[in-house]
Amino acid sequence: MASRSGNTQQRRGWGPRHPLVWAVTAAMISGPAWAQDSSGTQQLDTVEVGAESGSALGEGDFGYVGQRSLTATKIDTPVSETPRAISIVTREQMEDRASISIADALQYTPSIQANYFGEDNKQDWFVIRGFDQANNGLYRDGTRVYSYGFYSWQIDPFGLERVEILRGAPSALYGQNPPGGAINTVSKRPRSYSSGYVGLEYGSYDRKQLSVDVTGPVGDGHAYRLVALRRENETRVDDVDAERTLIAPSFKAALGENTDLTLLASYQKDDSDPYLQFLPTSGVITPNPNGEIDDDVAVGNPDYEKFEREQATLGYEFEHRFSDNTRFQQYTRYQHMKMDLRQMYSLGYMPNSGDSQLLRGLSDEEGDADGINVDNRLIHKWSFNGIDHTLLLGLDYQSLSIDGKSYGNPVMGYEAAPGFYTPAMLNPYDPRYRDAHSLVPLRCDFSTGACQLEADRQDREIDFYQAGAYLQDQMKFNDRFIFLFGVRFDHATQEYKNKTLTTRQKTRNEEWTTSTGLAYLFDNGVTAYANYSQYFLPVRIEIAREGTNEAKPESGDNVELGLKYQPHGFDGYFNMALFQATKENMATGAALTLQQIGEVENKGVELEAVANITPSFSVIANATFMDPEIKENGNAAQEGNRPEQVAKTLASAWAKYSFLEGPMKGVSVGTGVRYVGDTYGDNDNTREHRVPSFTLWDATVSYQWRDWKFQVAAKNLADKEYVATCSGAYYCWYGDRRNVIGSVSYAW
Repeated sequence: MASRSGNTQQRRGWGPRHPLVWAVTAAMISGPAWAQDSSGTQQLDTVEVGAESGSALGEGDFGYVGQRSLTATKIDTPVSETPRAISIVTREQMEDRASISIADALQYTPSIQANYFGEDNKQDWFVIRGFDQANNGLYRDGTRVYSYGFYSWQIDPFGLERVEILRGAPSALYGQNPPGGAINTVSKRPRSYSSGYVGLEYGSYDRKQLSVDVTGPVGDGHAYRLVALRRENETRVDDVDAERTLIAPSFKAALGENTDLTLLASYQKDDSDPYLQFLPTSGVITPNPNGEIDDDVAVGNPDYEKFEREQATLGYEFEHRFSDNTRFQQYTRYQHMKMDLRQMYSLGYMPNSGDSQLLRGLSDEEGDADGINVDNRLIHKWSFNGIDHTLLLGLDYQSLSIDGKSYGNPVMGYEAAPGFYTPAMLNPYDPRYRDAHSLVPLRCDFSTGACQLEADRQDREIDFYQAGAYLQDQMKFNDRFIFLFGVRFDHATQEYKNKTLTTRQKTRNEEWTTSTGLAYLFDNGVTAYANYSQYFLPVRIEIAREGTNEAKPESGDNVELGLKYQPHGFDGYFNMALFQATKENMATGAALTLQQIGEVENKGVELEAVANITPSFSVIANATFMDPEIKENGNAAQEGNRPEQVAKTLASAWAKYSFLEGPMKGVSVGTGVRYVGDTYGDNDNTREHRVPSFTLWDATVSYQWRDWKFQVAAKNLADKEYVATCSGAYYCWYGDRRNVIGSVSYAW
């Protein structure tokens, strides 16, 4: 079946005062769904439109619209009947835009400030509703992708069927999590029919990729799937290269009429240089007498630096149906990582160097990480006094154990004379790199100028455990009212051991969280809803010291009012949400000087439209307007300011049009724009550290001929140079420049 599509034109002057293409979406009308068979013959397809169509696992997604979700309730539920803000990025959206990462796939999603550090090959970065999600809030198939520091599992979008985003505090179902929301990636699974895909890509920065995806039945009721890719590419930064290998097999077994078991495994290897560059603010957003630092400058030495990561997962999804109304599910995943990182970063300009000589530090880590997730769910449906209940009773366990070693952020230098060491400087305006073999980590006393060789790494063990029990009742009565209530109790433990220094820290947190929502379904397809939800997130162990300084978990809540409109017979929806979210007990200060008086409040409005308007035309449009504010943080001068790196305005619009007949039959063209408002590089909101807003233009064109597809997709087509964000009045990160990917694929 040929994919559905649509297009639009770039709009000049598009920005925060013209946030969306609402003039287009307001005129949306429904139409029949058309498709082509493998021979290119046009046919009329019968497509079920509405809340009951599609699959919560993405297999039934048609075009850009996902109708059902598991993420918000852990139960297969129509999005229109869920009193929470949910967005779904379908497989077709990711393919049309040639998404190269999860963050890249979410560029056209409300309230998500993706890649706010720029594109990174170590980790995906998100800000959701004004709150950062670093190392937290990412899930795969409903269970946590547990990450800590540099031990971050990165998921390649080629292995996914869809990505779901639940906005607002999700702790009543998932436990510790940031208040912005949860991002759940849904893996490709075996299918009961035979199909396959082979794709070859070539693009900017000498990008080369071969990808394969095959699936089909095996015997009676069983099925398999194999997803694999191999990629090599250079990057915007000089001499920084990357390689990735991915293999993801899966197998579904029917263990009787009422029992299913799906095995999901993956192996991913990254052999790369660190891409993300930590540049000084001077020369990037503030004036420097030497000019401006180019966005392709490597702060470190690519011949010295490295980023090697092997990550493997093995898990299963088990379901047994006791009856039509009662079933048990168990989701289990083991994940292992082996990682070796050396990355240099700016420590600022040396005094009396004319702001031209950068002192550089070293981030390094070598070790292993092991994670376990087990989520048990008992689901029971019944009716009483005209009220339909869906009860969810859950018990889950999560753990992460890290055994690693690190120098602990030394200064980079070299041996200037036997036994005499000095820092290794870099002029970013005229970079010249020393022999990588001469670089060594140092401990320097800058009051005396003396430096000593940092000979040994410190061995550390870090363990995290979380056990949680949760209860949720989803009620529907009179086919109008929906009431959702959930409560959860968590016990979370962190333990840190420095085996070199023989020190130990341990913290324990216990927390109750709740979520409640009410929705009313109107006859015309409108759903009005209200929701209240809570969250908690333990403070990282480095500053959560045992004893009098033991940290309380960060906590807070989210209040949301919304409207969802899904016209009958129309393949699409319009959403609006008003929200106010708070984060309390924010940790500030260094270790042993912990303060928890911080509070941030973010409030705003989200607008979203996603629709397959006609068989040829699909569109996505959204905008977010926020008022993020620091309420308390121990510095009265910063209270009332906006948190650093957070944009108040986000907006985007994307559309694609496919020609289904005539001389251009088989051609699809698409284009989109993304707007990110200005941000500040510090919590003081100083004018000199203000990062300008930017608007980026993307586009795609493809040609479908029988089972062959030829596509060219471009991001930042105008090749705009821009700064993604800055932080701490100290570091800045450039955003990615133009990236064009051409592909040839064969599907059967």
